Amino acid sequence: MSVDNARRFVKKMRQDQNFRKKALATTEPEDLLSFLQEEGLPFNQRELVEAMAECMEQLELQMGS
Repeated sequence: MSVDNARRFVKKMRQDQNFRKKALATTEPEDLLSFLQEEGLPFNQRELVEAMAECMEQLELQMGS
C-alpha cells in the first residue's frame, strides 16, 4: 500500500474522465479494490485520506492566490 498510489489515484480521478467513470462504476468495495489492483494503484483508506487532504490544501492555496 502506498500514499503515492493514492496521490496518483486522486490525480487520475481529476484528469481522466474514462478512469473516473470506471472507478465510479464499481458497486462494491471489493470491486473497487480489484479495479485499483488491476490499475497498479493499491492503497488503503488512510492513504486515500492523506492524498485527498493534500489535494484539498492545494485547491485552497490556488483559490487564495
